[in-house]
Amino acid sequence: MQEKTHILDRVSSFSLLLTMIILMIIGAALIPLVDVGSSPKPRQGKTLTISYGWQNASPKVVEQEVTSKIEGLVSAVKGVAEVSSESYFGSGRVTVVLKKEADVSAVKFEISSLLKQVRKKLPEEVSYPELTGGEVVNDGAPQKESPVRHLLTYQVNSNLKGEQIKEYVEKNVEPVVRAWEEVKSVDVTGGTSKYMEITYDPLIVANYGLTVADVEDGIKSFIGKSDIVGDVMYRDEDGEQSRVTLYLKTSRFARQIGEMPLKTVDGKIIYLNDLATFEYRDRLPGSYYRVNGLNTIYMNIVVDADANEIELSRQLRAKIEELKPRLRDGMYLTLTYDAAKEKQSELEKLITRTLMSLAILLVFVWLVRRNWKYLSIIAITLAANVLIAVMAYYVFDMRLHTFSLAGITVSLGLIIDAAIVMVDHYSYYHNRKAFLAILAALLTTIGSLVVVFFMPEYIQRDLYDFSWIIIINLTVALVVALFFVPALVKQFHYSSRMPIKRLGRSKRVMAWTRFYRKYIAFTQKRKWIYYVLLVLAFGIPFHALPDRWDKEKVYYQSEEEEASPWYERAYNATFGTRFFQTELKEPLSKVFGGTMRLFAQSLDENTYAKEEEEMKLHIRAQMPLGGSVHELNEKVQILENFLVGFKEIKRFESRVEWWGANLTVEFKDEYRDTSFPYVLESKVIGKVISIGGADWSTYGVSERGFSNSLNLQYRSNRIEIAGYNYNALYRYAEDICARLKQNHRVMDIIIETPGHERQEDELYMVYTPQNFALYGQSAAAMHGTLRELLSGVDVGRYEDEFIRTDIYLRSLQSDRFNVWDLEHTHVKTSEGDVWLPPFMDMNLREAKNCIPKKNQEYVLRVAFNVLGSYNYTAKYIEEVTDEFNDRFPVGYRCLNNTPNWYQDEGTQYWLILVIVLIIYFMCSILFESFRLPFVIITLIPVSFIGTFLTFYFSGVKFGTGGFASLVLLSGLVVNAGIYIINEYNNQTAACKAQALPRVNLYVKAYNHKIIPVFLTTLSTVLGLVPFLIDGQEEAFWFSFAIGTSGGLLFSILALIFVMPIFMPLKKAASGFAWHTRTASCRTSL
Repeated sequence: MQEKTHILDRVSSFSLLLTMIILMIIGAALIPLVDVGSSPKPRQGKTLTISYGWQNASPKVVEQEVTSKIEGLVSAVKGVAEVSSESYFGSGRVTVVLKKEADVSAVKFEISSLLKQVRKKLPEEVSYPELTGGEVVNDGAPQKESPVRHLLTYQVNSNLKGEQIKEYVEKNVEPVVRAWEEVKSVDVTGGTSKYMEITYDPLIVANYGLTVADVEDGIKSFIGKSDIVGDVMYRDEDGEQSRVTLYLKTSRFARQIGEMPLKTVDGKIIYLNDLATFEYRDRLPGSYYRVNGLNTIYMNIVVDADANEIELSRQLRAKIEELKPRLRDGMYLTLTYDAAKEKQSELEKLITRTLMSLAILLVFVWLVRRNWKYLSIIAITLAANVLIAVMAYYVFDMRLHTFSLAGITVSLGLIIDAAIVMVDHYSYYHNRKAFLAILAALLTTIGSLVVVFFMPEYIQRDLYDFSWIIIINLTVALVVALFFVPALVKQFHYSSRMPIKRLGRSKRVMAWTRFYRKYIAFTQKRKWIYYVLLVLAFGIPFHALPDRWDKEKVYYQSEEEEASPWYERAYNATFGTRFFQTELKEPLSKVFGGTMRLFAQSLDENTYAKEEEEMKLHIRAQMPLGGSVHELNEKVQILENFLVGFKEIKRFESRVEWWGANLTVEFKDEYRDTSFPYVLESKVIGKVISIGGADWSTYGVSERGFSNSLNLQYRSNRIEIAGYNYNALYRYAEDICARLKQNHRVMDIIIETPGHERQEDELYMVYTPQNFALYGQSAAAMHGTLRELLSGVDVGRYEDEFIRTDIYLRSLQSDRFNVWDLEHTHVKTSEGDVWLPPFMDMNLREAKNCIPKKNQEYVLRVAFNVLGSYNYTAKYIEEVTDEFNDRFPVGYRCLNNTPNWYQDEGTQYWLILVIVLIIYFMCSILFESFRLPFVIITLIPVSFIGTFLTFYFSGVKFGTGGFASLVLLSGLVVNAGIYIINEYNNQTAACKAQALPRVNLYVKAYNHKIIPVFLTTLSTVLGLVPFLIDGQEEAFWFSFAIGTSGGLLFSILALIFVMPIFMPLKKAASGFAWHTRTASCRTSL
């Protein structure tokens, strides 16, 4: 009976090839439009931030009057998942996290409307709440990573003064650069600016009958004051009325600043010269930035962390080059730093790997077949796959970055696999029956990669785009294999049938076939032996058995163990006994642990390995509490002068801020991989020790780094409490402290604000209200006087034809008035001379400059140290937290928040079982059997043996790349088995009437498919070779390539010797000779 013609065979090969060429041309035309960058495609963020300010307001007042009201409003908005806030001295911030399914634009609009409504209920001194966020962000980035990134640095040289250079750059260059939406800020650093300081004596001001407010108003009137005083009705020429804003501006007084009139008292005009002096002073910067220790002017361009750095850097550099000729004479901009250069280098490296992989694969195809037609078909198929995939990248708006380009490189081998199988099958049988096997094989690979989207975030962020690219490429490969490969085979008139003259040289093949048939027949009779050997080779995980099985990991005998489930009690009575854990566990692990135990010994504690970065020496410094940024800068300058003497250093960058200093040292390429970085670190350590006066630390070169910080304030144990009332919560925290003090092992007890542990001390005053009435004084008058004595104020900006400068007004006594004066001298207020101690009690305490809240709950932390073992500490803390949780009223709770090292619990490994289930159901559909898929699945653990041994003997770190290799292996190693079993099913169906022995049919299917299967496996391994070139410098790709290669090569042995063991091949043969039936079956195909 003649076999039915496939519907695609009725379509001419010319039509199919023409369609393919058109699609390839479209894909080639779209290549310039594909987004190429250094990081994944940004996605819309789900975090909104509301910020506001209230000058000189305490954190408690900000929280009660502003933060709590805004929190209450936004918490009720639909789509809000979490609300947290922080109230600072003079400002506050509310952070809103939205649900995944929330419409960001709609929620943002609703919150904006609510803020407009609540603004009228807030104090007038509060600034209008600003709503930001919801822009595109990279979901894969770590949450604590900065939302901005330093991209470019230009050194600015000119014959102008530093302040004039800064003003010129801010006026002429910054607006041009800020035109890009991704540019967040342009910081011009270096140089010093001047300001005018007016110093007055409060006693002299009071003698003239003036107040400091009179002096401020007089100065503002002199320099010109601009205010919005209200709204007025305005009638235009057409007679229509409208409400407009009335803007009042006073003209400047055209005299010398010393002749500034302040006020008229008793008919006499009081001038500034009568009661104050003024001088120009250099403004001390609040931060310092230097490159290579040079105090020059730098322009730093800071961009969105998720911007396409490579393209944005190119555009900005081109624009600045275009701007340079239009700058004033003597003004030069020199590029000194480009963060995109490293990303560009990494991108070029991956492109090189892709081209190398492509070249290796094509050379391999040529060496195997030595046939130009065969090579041409494979090369055209590969080109068609890539160019048609480009169309998919464009349609789905995908960005090609480092991980997605690596996905293309890996998928090249898989694409060639599908092409080889279809070419070999179609050129031999001239039908498309192999497509079902190709479909199942590639769908299993796709199914294994889909699991990536359900993995923990720290794994998913590396593999998300990598998986999507492979899925797209394999989907395209299916289409090309079905439609275009057969058309190419027809057009090239290619046939894979061997000529008769070559059959005479197949004696070794026939000898192997006879041996293989006998091997399979032998294993079919004694399967249990091989089952036991395979289980022992893979390993029984006795080493992974926990000490006990409880609902929670506690470190003492639970009183409620009797109520635990029967299986927990059974486990604890057997594997959880002291005898098993101490006497039997280790010997059983050594005997039955197999390769899994060896692999576990070489496995890192943490599955996730940080992305390897270029070696840089980072030096950090922090002053003790009370130290200033200027004192720290002096120490940093000493270290900079030391670093300048090393020619091996390419560049070092210094940043000194209020919180501390950070120096980043980059090495020249020729010295980076030598011993110099380690030598320099040791010399730097010696230098910073000699400098002293600060806490110094280093990291980035040696594994352990260095730190001389005693960290005497550190507490290793914490208990956090949360509640809705701050005062009550603080009292509960004090109760916990009192409870902890009862244990003599507990020490260093303190109440902290989480996230703000390092805070300066402050003097606070407790007023005595009855004495105010007794002495006829007021707290407001005393507060105003102290403010004038202790602090200054910015009163505006003075401009004339020669100079533009800020004016700062301060008391002459502000540098001399101290705590002793507060306690022992009289101060002059508007209500007379006053001695302060009878009116207030002064004490020292840690400043609470921030009040955090989460979901409208306040959070405090009781931190302490415990002298004792870890088990004792854990048990004691749990007792305390349970005790107070029972005592707390509704709305308050106590948490054990003792920090611990992160340890990978291995939950993501269970997802491999999901991959196995996906493969099982796909193979069940293809084979129409519930038994044969189990044969396919056995290849997965056997190939894992190869991966385990590879990592054990090579000593390569497992990391995320190793886990990715296990995921990919689960989908790859089954492909070979699918091709052979599918061919076996086809042979069985064709020879059903002749009742051939199943062993013979299996061997026949093996002989037909082993060459293309062997080629596909080797092609995949060769496609990974470029990832091995850089060695362990590229930790992720090296562990991924070596794990996948080891598993694939071992899977060949599993395919040949293990898979037949699980095949149901026991049926007896009929009396006909095998070779005659083979010939008759072949004619029916």
